[in-house]
Amino acid sequence: MGRRKLWFALAAAGVIGGLVGIVLTELMHFIQHTAYGYGADGAYISFREGVARASEGRRLGVLILCGMLAGGGWWLLKALGKPLIGIKAALKQPLQGLPFLTTVFHVLLQIMTVGLGSPLGREVAPREMTAVFAFAGGRRLGLDEDEMRLLIACASGAGLAAVYNVPLASTLFILEAMLGVWTQQAVAAALLTSVIATAVARIGLGDVQQYHPASLAVSTSLLWFSAVIGPILGATAVFFQRTAQKFPFIKRDNIKIIPLAVCMFALIGAIAGWFPEILGNGKAGNQLTFGGLTDWQHSLELTAVKWLVVLMALAAGAYGGLITPSMMLGSTIAFAAAAVWNSLFHEMPSESAAVVGAAVFLGVSLKMPLTAIVFVLELTYAPLSLLLPLCIGMAGALGTSGKMGFK
Repeated sequence: MGRRKLWFALAAAGVIGGLVGIVLTELMHFIQHTAYGYGADGAYISFREGVARASEGRRLGVLILCGMLAGGGWWLLKALGKPLIGIKAALKQPLQGLPFLTTVFHVLLQIMTVGLGSPLGREVAPREMTAVFAFAGGRRLGLDEDEMRLLIACASGAGLAAVYNVPLASTLFILEAMLGVWTQQAVAAALLTSVIATAVARIGLGDVQQYHPASLAVSTSLLWFSAVIGPILGATAVFFQRTAQKFPFIKRDNIKIIPLAVCMFALIGAIAGWFPEILGNGKAGNQLTFGGLTDWQHSLELTAVKWLVVLMALAAGAYGGLITPSMMLGSTIAFAAAAVWNSLFHEMPSESAAVVGAAVFLGVSLKMPLTAIVFVLELTYAPLSLLLPLCIGMAGALGTSGKMGFK
């Protein structure tokens, strides 16, 4: 009977993850369209294009509002709510779980701030929302500690699968990043929840391809480039994580975080007057590099500015993910490096180099190399022939990061 309860809970977590993915994605899109004034006629316009069309004054005003919401919202949550418990902390003490109302409000704050233009990622929100509902259900079913740990981890992956339409990458994410085990039961549970969540989300959101690269050809030149760029990206990703871990300087329960957040996001809004692509989780930058829609100079500028605004948002006390921001940093660095490579050696598609860079940077930065490779393949519908340069680049990056003590 116990096993039936567990598998029922896992299947239910998959359904919940799909529904959470639909609701949070639609909420974020509604906030984006309302804040930046696009999409009212029903025609599809990407967030990047919508932000670019908005006036500089509107961008600035929206980001000031975002800072007020980030600073004030999380200050109030710290002051009035129960202590926040992240998913990894919950996995260490699964029967303690996640506080329901605090987590729900925390998730909504993430979606609202990212929708308004916070440069952090959106993927943590659906993972936490699905996990908190799954924990509540698992507690009612009387699951034991090991069962609850498996349920929370799989629910977290289900949320990721739903918003990005990546069932296999989410399965690997659960096993590699959440559980760290590869037992038959864990693999089956991860697959079940990820596939169900993806299938449910597709009912409301469609079978969406997140990126449409212009050209993903693979050549011998790309293989050599991957071998060279891998260690460079590995070292850069380690440096990025070490800089990001220093923030915020002020604790979020200190009322001074509110004016700091307003100032930081106002500065981000001012910077967006020159670089609108930095707003949001980083998808805009990936669209430019994957599609070959920019040049190497602008690509390098986006690397520096995106890195800066991510640190500014973290300094302001904002929460959010680093998956897509990490991908953008990797893709812009690799795209710029590809231009130099093509001027010296046999030419290769810069778009392929950008995809390799995105995966490698993500894999090292978040310590999930296998997940990152499959994640990027599913996001871009890339040909399997791209696996070899991806693996070559990842191997070099992991070797370098390991020597730097980042394990």
